[in-house]
This record gives sequence, C-alpha cells and structure tokens, in this order.
Amino acid sequence: MEEQDDFIHILDECINLLDENLNILNDIEYSLESEKEDVLVTDLTRHDLVNMAYDISDSTRIKKAESEFTKRFFETKP
Repeated sequence: MEEQDDFIHILDECINLLDENLNILNDIEYSLESEKEDVLVTDLTRHDLVNMAYDISDSTRIKKAESEFTKRFFETKP
C-alpha cells in the first residue's frame, strides 16, 4: 500500500509540474510553428491587418482553451 501511495504522490507532483509549465510549453510550440509561417508581405491593407489581428486573437483563445481542457482532464483522472 505504501508503494501505491508513493506512486500516487509522484504522479501528482508530475501533473503539478506539467500544469505549471504548460503555458510555457505551448508558447514555445507556437513560436516554433509560427516561425515556419513567417513571410514578409508588403501590400497589406488595413482590412488585412484587422483580419490578422482577429486570427491571432482566435488562435490565442484556442491555445488557452486547449490548455485549460488538458488541465481539467488530468485533474479529474482518479
């Protein structure tokens, strides 16, 4: 029984560590992916810039939602 308690404690510590660093890992992943998509476009209109701002905002919300879902998923695991 003691070994099982130790394992549960270690697992809880790992989950807490992942929770603490999840945003950092998401930011690193997003930065690496966005670097692949970096292309200089010189003929943008104001409408294009507004659309890009909305896209970035939506992407950020999606990443946050994914992070929160993952956190809740692991918190509810017995």
